[in-house]
Parts: sequence; structure tokens; C-alpha cells
Amino acid sequence: MLGGGGGSGGDSCAAAHKMDLAPVIESLQATLAPQLRQQAEEKLAQFSKTPGFIPCLIQIILSEQCDMGARQAGAIYLKNYVNTNWPDGTDPSATADPDILALASAVNIDVSKTNGDHPQRASPISDADKDYLRNILIDAILRTKDPLRCQLITAAGTLIKCDFPSKWPQFINQIHACLSTDNIETWNSVLLVFYALVQHYEYKKSEDRGPMDDVMLVILPLLHQRLMQLFAHNDSDQSALSQKTILKIFHAYIQLHLSFRVLPTQTMGSWLDTCCMVLERRLPERLDALDEDDRAEHPWWKCKKWALHILLRTFERHGSPANLPKGQSHEKVEFANFFLKGYSAKVIQLIFAILEAYRQKVYVSPRVVQLCLNYLRESVRHAFSWKIVQNHVVVLIQDIIYPLLCINDDDIELFEDEPVEFVRARLDILDEYISPVSAAELFLSDAVAKRKDVLMKTVNFLGTVIHNDTITPKQKDGVLHMLGVIGNVLIKKKTFTNQLEHIIVQYLFPELQSPVAYLRARACYALRNFSKLEYTNPENSTRCLTNLIHCLCNDTSLPVQIEAAMALNLFLSDTEASEKDKAIIIPHLQIIVMRIIEIIRKTEIDDVMIVLQKIVGLFDQDLQPIAVQMTMQLVEFFKHVIASENTPSDETKAEEKTVAAMGVLNTLDTIVSCMGDKPEILAQIEQSIFEIIAVVLRDGILDFYEEILTLIDTLTINTVSPVMWQAFYLIKEAFYRDAADYFAEIMNCLHNYVVNDTPGLVSQHDRLEILFEMCKHVIVNDLGEDSEAHAGKLMEVVIFQCQDHMSVALPAIVQLIATRFQRKIITSELRLMLIQVFIVMLWLNPDRFFQTLNTVATNDPSTQTIIANFFNQWMTDCPLFAGVHDRRVCALGLCTLLRIDATYYPAISSIVPKILPNCIQIYDGLMKTYQHNEEEDSDDETDDDDDDDSVASDIEDGEDETIEHEDDFLEKLSKKASDHEMSGDGLDGDDDDDDDEGSDFDIDETDLESYSTILEANEDIDEFQIFCESLQKLQADTTGYNQALLQSVTPEQRVHIQNIIHYTEKRKQEKESNKIREAGGYNFSQSAAAGPPTSFNFTGNGPTINLLQNQK
Repeated sequence: MLGGGGGSGGDSCAAAHKMDLAPVIESLQATLAPQLRQQAEEKLAQFSKTPGFIPCLIQIILSEQCDMGARQAGAIYLKNYVNTNWPDGTDPSATADPDILALASAVNIDVSKTNGDHPQRASPISDADKDYLRNILIDAILRTKDPLRCQLITAAGTLIKCDFPSKWPQFINQIHACLSTDNIETWNSVLLVFYALVQHYEYKKSEDRGPMDDVMLVILPLLHQRLMQLFAHNDSDQSALSQKTILKIFHAYIQLHLSFRVLPTQTMGSWLDTCCMVLERRLPERLDALDEDDRAEHPWWKCKKWALHILLRTFERHGSPANLPKGQSHEKVEFANFFLKGYSAKVIQLIFAILEAYRQKVYVSPRVVQLCLNYLRESVRHAFSWKIVQNHVVVLIQDIIYPLLCINDDDIELFEDEPVEFVRARLDILDEYISPVSAAELFLSDAVAKRKDVLMKTVNFLGTVIHNDTITPKQKDGVLHMLGVIGNVLIKKKTFTNQLEHIIVQYLFPELQSPVAYLRARACYALRNFSKLEYTNPENSTRCLTNLIHCLCNDTSLPVQIEAAMALNLFLSDTEASEKDKAIIIPHLQIIVMRIIEIIRKTEIDDVMIVLQKIVGLFDQDLQPIAVQMTMQLVEFFKHVIASENTPSDETKAEEKTVAAMGVLNTLDTIVSCMGDKPEILAQIEQSIFEIIAVVLRDGILDFYEEILTLIDTLTINTVSPVMWQAFYLIKEAFYRDAADYFAEIMNCLHNYVVNDTPGLVSQHDRLEILFEMCKHVIVNDLGEDSEAHAGKLMEVVIFQCQDHMSVALPAIVQLIATRFQRKIITSELRLMLIQVFIVMLWLNPDRFFQTLNTVATNDPSTQTIIANFFNQWMTDCPLFAGVHDRRVCALGLCTLLRIDATYYPAISSIVPKILPNCIQIYDGLMKTYQHNEEEDSDDETDDDDDDDSVASDIEDGEDETIEHEDDFLEKLSKKASDHEMSGDGLDGDDDDDDDEGSDFDIDETDLESYSTILEANEDIDEFQIFCESLQKLQADTTGYNQALLQSVTPEQRVHIQNIIHYTEKRKQEKESNKIREAGGYNFSQSAAAGPPTSFNFTGNGPTINLLQNQK
């Protein structure tokens, strides 16, 4: 009857009976014993290969006679087994997200292959077991309770993702059948399963939600009917639980998209009316007997929470014309007006009623208060809703916002007894999404910034409170808190500018010495938000910094120290550490740094680490005396953190420790960067840091690989010490063990080893071999084309840098690349990079290059076709070379072909007519790129870097806030992308628009160009001069080669050659002028150097040819 289980129950039971349940139960029970777990899991893995395993598990889970431990273990095993093995690799459409499938199709990727060319394995679960589970699962969920039920619901979620709708069409009928019964006990279970379906579609694009909309056409009316039935006739907790789940389902369905096919305006209105009724409903009095923490989690209060979620999301996403992007449908605009005018007043009045109860000390759950304030905050932005709110804003600020911003007894207890936890709670980034205090801060901040008179009313209220002789410390904390919240707005309002310094001196400075610790902390917090204030009295500025330094270095309260450190950080940021401020800080610098390190060791809070990084960056010279001591302490702290991570602790704390440890590594990186010009200090720092490099790489602590590799990169950025060569071998070990996926990050370090200590690299015979073998491992094992492109780049850099030591390695490199070309290459980036390696070999030593090609082709016949096709592929791909370096390599290779020895003409005969046209295109691209970069440099010198820190202007009471919509932004981005599409190859010049100024497609630096080579280091390598010299050499050709080169050159392309020659002369003159200027001025007695000729005559077997004239 339920869940379709009846249809296949007999078959499934028979399948289960084929397996002996006893050993399965025994193995499940054994998984609960740590010493037996591994052996038990191996047995279960063997059982799972037998058809009927899933029915067996279900029978155990549902059996009241079985031990509950075995039943729970069975439910967990079923969930994990289904999650791992249910997807069928032979049907990617059933297992992959449609967005991923569409993207994969666009780039010609076969998503049926997960890793390289290895096909996904078929699901080990038999079709019979799959059919059984689809038919029985909902029935099983209805027959169980948590903790069994939650595991089965998760398994249902996997089936939904993989099989719905095509392979599980009966799912909706099962849901509908269950909800159509009058058995309220089963409703919530089936609603939770249905919620898993809605969650699957929650964030999908509108066009991909068709199956969900079709389902909702049938199910949503039934859900509303059940909700109203429960609302009217049942006040049990079970009823509240089902109501809450229905509201969660509806919220997930409308969160991003509103389907008017499913929810026309009037239907949506019915749901909104129901939400209003939920807000207005009095809750059962029995809840008053519960503890406040228990009340907040009770389903009755959660019904109100989810009703508010729906109303708020409808308002901000669908319910205001000002929030809608341009070009929306008539239905959307109509609904937005319908909601704003039909529900704004009603919802706001309900919210005020809830907040009035809260004001009268009637219990309201914190999440409900938070969502009420978030709704009012959204109302501030819209004229229609603001008119309703503004009449109550003074009472709202005085009696709701202000009390929320006063410290409470629980916070004071936490502050005094567990200061670290107090600070963690205050700095929790998730807090603003759930805390009524954060909601109060955000409402106040928006209201004072966006609506006239609110700031003045707030300041007047604060003045009244602060001048009250009976003010308590908690009330004073609220005043300071509010001052901090509105500080960024106050500082930019001319009305208050002249008074602010007096307010700070009179009310904030004294509290920095308050006997009440939480007031000292709050005063530091408030000063943070006045960091941009320019004091008219310099003594006050000095006093401010001195007070903060005192609180950081001398206060005994940890929260005070942390607030002072964070305030100091903002003062350093906003003043750019003027010399006067530095002079105040420098005498205390060592104790400031050591106190911050001490705080970090106590709290492991990353926010404080950021302060240390800022100080190290600003005071690098002044910190040199303690740089080694700082490093040693941070290294010891890091070792302590990773040691404590290995001990059992809750997941949240483990994550916090990881973040803190990452912060240490980033700070060490900052220290190394700042001490780079002090080799004697750097050597000592390096020795300490090597300890943690060794720990992370030897022990395979993957969480820190990226940061450790960044640290090694920084340590080797200029020179490579013997200690860092030890790290080189550690990198190799980690690479082969578990770090191959990090090759792009490893590449930064390896590049430094090659270019910054080439003698050290070649001094040990194994080092070059290690580099090549790592590249080979990446390419042979198909670690992804991005990693392969990095491997190709590394080989290019090594060949450039170590050309005199490469004779043995070159054949192996050629064979590796030729072998890779035998497999499919999807991205042009990888193909161009591999071609580029060949080009570099050709340019550096043409004779050795051709000899190597012949040797490899002779020794490995499978590579002959690839090698023979290399030149054709190069000519075909020339238009794709981008950036400066890649174009320069291509240009130098083409110039080599222009002056190639006659011995090799047969090898390149098929591509000779393409050489000059490709030269023209590559050099045109280089000229444009150089000119573009010069213009960019010029712009950088003249740009005004002032940041616009202004607060948004007040909105007139009758106006909506102007909103930049995400959809508008995406539209602009799309237009910009279309403007940058590449059209044509640019060779003939027919379609070459000079006014296409937006086409930066082939000007931008490629991702791999950041890895420098001797091409960048050697200024004497001028590809333009080499091109002209190559043309000059061709004049002496007597073989007919020049004729073959010129046969396809058009008149337009001759003009391009003329432009290249003129540009070459201009570059030469500019270089000579720069040299003379650097030498101290011009010497007019020098004879002008002869520039390249403006035409070339080629005398060959045919008549004399002037390259710059049309060929007759």
C-alpha cells in the first residue's frame, strides 16, 4: 500500500532470503567495535557483491527483533553503499548535473570518463536490487524513526539525484498516495523525503526546473490543503513538525525562482496569507514551561521562523519592483506590485506586533527577532514600505535595537569565564545570518545611511542616554556599540564632522581606561569604525594610538587585547601608516608583535593573524632585530597546532585550528618576503621554517600543501640555498606519494630552482632527471591538461636555461611529446605548449633539433607520423599564439626557418609558403601587444588611485534605493564577452577593423607566461632585429628558397612587412636613446647607427625581387 512496496515485496523478500542474515548482522554489529571494524567492513564488502544484499539490509533495518546497534549500522552502511555505488557510469545523464553536462558538451568532453581516458565502472548494484529499493524505500522510511529514518532519507536523496524522474517515475505517486491518507503520523516522514527532491532542484536554473514544476502542479495544492487542515484543527507538536516541513519545502521551492505556471498571483497570495496567519497565531501555552533554549528549537517557533523566511525572500527576490532587473516579464512586474502594495503594510504590522511583545519581555525566539529585523531592513530600501516603518523608527531604535546592542548577562559571564569563546562568538562569520544582534547592527547601519533624519534621531537618543547620571555599564556598552555601528556614516556627514573629535575624546577615550573590562573592549571596537577620522588636534591622534597600544600590550583582558589589535590594524590601513603614526608605534613595536603572537597562540584566531601580517609588511625594517625570534615562535605554534589536530576534537574546532595554521604559514611568507634583502637574517629564518616544510611534506598533511609550496616559492624567489635543495627532494617525495594533483603549485617552486640556481641544478646529475621524470609522470598519467601544460612549460624553461646540458635528455623529451600527441588533446593551451617546446629546441640549435627528430623517429616508428606533422601543426596553430612570450618564441622559431640551412629544406618544403604570412601575423600581434602594454603603463602613471569610500547618499522618503542587479551585471558581462570574440585570422587584412579597440583577446598574457626564461632575462634577444637580419640573409640565397617563401605573399602583407621594419627601427632608436640617457646625455660626435634597410632584394634563380614592391 505505502511506498509501492506491495508490488515487489514478494520478490524482494525472496531475494533477501537468498542471503543468510546472521553473518550480515554479525558483521554489522562488529563495525561498532573499533578493533573489529576493518575486518567487518571487508566482510560486508564481500556480501555486497551478492544480488539481494540491499533487500537483506532493508530486512535487518526494519526488523524489530534485531539489535538496534546492528539496525543503525545497517542503515548507515546502506546510505554509504547507495551513495557510492548507485550512480551508473554508463548513463551520465542520470548521474551528472545538467549544467555540467551542457558545459562538457560545449567543450567536447566525454563525461562518461572520470579520470583521463578511464571509463566509469558500471554500478555493482543489480537492476533487481535497484528496482526493489525504489519500490520499498519510502515504505521503509515511513516504518522507521530517527536515527534509522534520517539515514534512509539521505539514501532517498541519492536516488532522487540519480534516477528522478526517468528511472523513478513512481516516486511522485508514492508521495501523493501517502499525503492523501489521513494518517498524520506518516506525513512528516514523507514530507522530509519530498523536501530532498525540492532541495535537489532548489538552486537549478529556471529552464532546468521543469520536472520540479510539473510535480508541484500536483503536490503543492495538496501541501497547502494539509497545512490549512493542520493549522485549523490540530495543535499537537507532531502537527507543528509537519507544518514546519511544509513551509521549508515551499521556501526552498520559491527561493530563487517563482513559476507563475505553478503559482499564479492569486495562488501565491493564498500561501502568503497562510504565512501571515502563522505569524499571527498564538502558540500553545505549554511552551512557556520550557527552557528558553528548548523553546527556540521547538517546531512551533520554527513555523514562525519559516513563515518569515518565505515572506522575506518573497519581498527581496520577487516582491518589489525596485528589486527586479530590467526587462522582466509582465507577470513578474505585476506580482512585485501586488506584493508591495498588498502585503507590505500587513507584514510590517505583524512584525511590529511581534517586536512589541518582545519589547514587553514576552518570549520571542532569537531567529524570529532576527528575521523580523531583516524584513524591516529590506523595507528601508523601498519608498512604499519605508513610509510605514518610518513612523515607528524612533521606538524601534530605542526599545528594540538599543537593548539588543547592550551586552547581556550571558555575554558578560562568557566574557569573564571563557574569553576565548567570547571572542570566537563575536568573530563568527556565520553570526550575521542567525544573530538578532547582527540583524540589529545591519538595520541600524542601513537606516542611518539611507534615510534622512534617522542618523540625527539616533545621535539625539544616544546623547540622552549617555548624559543620564544613572547609566549602568551595560547601558553604556549599548551606547558605545551603537556609536561603533554608525561610525562609518557619521564620519562622512558634514553635519557631525566638527563634533566627532569632541565626542570621541569625551566619551570613548575615558572608557579605554574603564574599570569594566567589557567597556574597554567596546571602546576599542567603536574606535575601529572612526579610524578614518582626521583629528584637528594632533595630540588627540597620538592619544588614540597610544591608548590602543596600551590596551593591546598591557591590558589583562584577552577580548580587550584582541579588539585593540583589530582597531590598530584599521588605523594602520586607513592612515597608510604616516611617519608620525609610525613614530608612535615603533618604540612599542617589539612588544606589540610579541603580544599579538601570544594572543594567536592562546586563541588560534585567524583575524588576529591578519593584524600581524599587516604590521610585518609595514614595519619590515624595524622588525629585523626580532624577525628570527618571531619566526621561531610561529614555527613552534604551527607545530603545536598540527600536533593537536591529530587528537580527537569536534569538527568545528579542527577547522578553526586549520585556518589558524594556514594563517601562520601566510604570516611566515610575509616575513620571508620582507626579509628578502637581508640574507643573513633570511638564512636563520629559513632554517626554522624548514622544520615545518619537512613536517608537512614528509607526513603528507594535504591541508597545508598549497601554503607550504607558496612558502618554498617565496624562499627560493631570488636564490636557492642548500637548505632549500633539501626541500626540493621533499617535494619530489610528496609529488609521487600524494601531491601530483598540486603540480601547478609545485611548478612555481621548480621554476625557481631552474632559473635561480641553474649551476646548483646541473651540479647534481639526478636533479635534471627528477624534473624530467616529474613532467613525464604528469603527462603519461593523464593528470589533466592544465597540469600537463605546466609540465610542458617546465620542460621549455629547463631547455632554455640548461641548453648546454640537455643533449642526453632531448630525445626523451621529443619522444614524450610525440607520444602525448598520439592521444587526444582537447585544449589548445596544451597543444601550443608542446609545440612551443619543439620550437625552443629548433631556435636554440637547429642541427641538434633535426638530428633528435630523426633519432626518435628511427628508434620509435610509432612517432614518425607525429614528428613529420609537427611543422604543419605549427603553421596551422600560429594564429592561436597569444601574449608576449609565446609570440616571441613563435617568432624566433619562424625566423630560424627563414634562415635555415639548405640541408633541411626537404623536411619543411610543405610549409615554406606559410612561413612569411605567419611571421607577419605573429609580428603584428607583438607590435599591438607592446603598444598596448606601453599605453597601460602610461595609464597607470596617470590614474588617480583614490578609493571611493563614500556612503550612499540619503534616499528621499518617497524614493526607492537604486539597485545594481545581478542580472544586469551578467548582461553587461555577456556583452563584453561577445565584444571580445575572435573573428577571422587577420592574415589578409580584408576584415581587419582598426576601430576594434575592445579586442584584447590576443593581447592578454597567457597563464603560463609568468614563468620567466632567459628570453625575458636577456635584453639582447630582439626578435624584431632578428627578423630583419633573417630577411637580409635571404638576399644572398641562391637556392630558390626565397622564391618559395614569397610565392604566397600578397601586396597587403608586403605593407605589413614594411610596418614591421619601421617598427624595428623605432625600437632600436628608443633603446639607444635610453642607453645614452642612462650614460648621462647625448654625444653628438657619434655617427648615427645604420638602421635596417627599408627594402630587400633577393637574387635567386629568377629575376631580382624587391620585397616591398608588387611582384610582377
